[in-house]
Amino acid sequence: MKNQKLAGAACAILLVALSAPSAFAQNASSASILFTRTNMRPIDNTSNTVLYRVSPSGGTAVPMTPSTIHVDYRDGSWSPGGISLVYEKAPQATFGQTQLFVVDRQGGLARQITTGTGLHTQPSWGPGAAITFVTMRNGDACLGAVRADGANQRILFCPPQRTDLRTPGSMSTPQWTADGNHVLIEASAWGKGLESDWYSRVWKVNISTGAAEKITEQAFGGEQHLTIAPDGRHGFYPEARTLIDFQTGTRTTIPVEGQRALYSKDGTRIAFVQSVRGSDPTAGLAYGAIFIMGANGSNIHPAITVPDPDALYAIADWSKDSSKLLVIKLADLHKLQIVNLATGTATNVVENGVADKGAWYQP
Repeated sequence: MKNQKLAGAACAILLVALSAPSAFAQNASSASILFTRTNMRPIDNTSNTVLYRVSPSGGTAVPMTPSTIHVDYRDGSWSPGGISLVYEKAPQATFGQTQLFVVDRQGGLARQITTGTGLHTQPSWGPGAAITFVTMRNGDACLGAVRADGANQRILFCPPQRTDLRTPGSMSTPQWTADGNHVLIEASAWGKGLESDWYSRVWKVNISTGAAEKITEQAFGGEQHLTIAPDGRHGFYPEARTLIDFQTGTRTTIPVEGQRALYSKDGTRIAFVQSVRGSDPTAGLAYGAIFIMGANGSNIHPAITVPDPDALYAIADWSKDSSKLLVIKLADLHKLQIVNLATGTATNVVENGVADKGAWYQP
């Protein structure tokens, strides 16, 4: 009985440490960027991927995961206070079998928080110790949830399967609403048939009950990559050049086609890749010239005033105040850069790294 009480106390302390930002958490953390780096072994043509953190000003990259042959660590997401992060461990030998782990920003022993077979991927850390992720059930993508200590793992919501849509479908990384009570997800799939449309359904899911409300359904002639505004009421399909108001269904067409767009964190601007000339399917990135526009489609202009003519660029994340953009520059190697949007200038952060949405933590 005494050991059980001690274990319960330890669990309570852990949850406090992982919960919403406190004065201690803010003082203990600093601005950091998560990125992955893939290591190749020419001797046997094998690889592995390691997750690191680095200061936005550059400097030494600190490994957050081991460097293990045939294992990829990826999809890092910061806790609200920046004192911990959640990531995915993907052993290459068991493709389709992945688990989520939590580790403190200073390193140390990682804690596995998901169990069971299949995928546990695309983690998104919400308020306190709540983490959502994407998993699979009955051959299709579903929304899962778990606590940061591994408690209460469950499937929250699976979009209804339809006989007119192909499986498996795909699901976007969960996006938390400002109140922390819901997440927004996009479930997308091709229709059946040789000339079928691409169907995009957006759901708002209650994190406590799993109750889901479909807020839009759109059909397009080609595959799309939707970005959802922070207010949860608007979205942008860059390949279709379409801005959409989820509440009214109103579509607005912009004059420039793009890919892999991302709203700023205040929802006032959108970054997107235009004139795509290359891609990195392993990282889900599209490369080309990066443009910025207002959330209503106005004032479309290059993010970088004088880009490197021999390089391609991809979008990683926005700064907290939406004044800067974290980008990936593809030249000889992937290089992370921060673009000051007021001046259009890019500053190097680290060589040989790839980052994604949610990678940039700022107190």
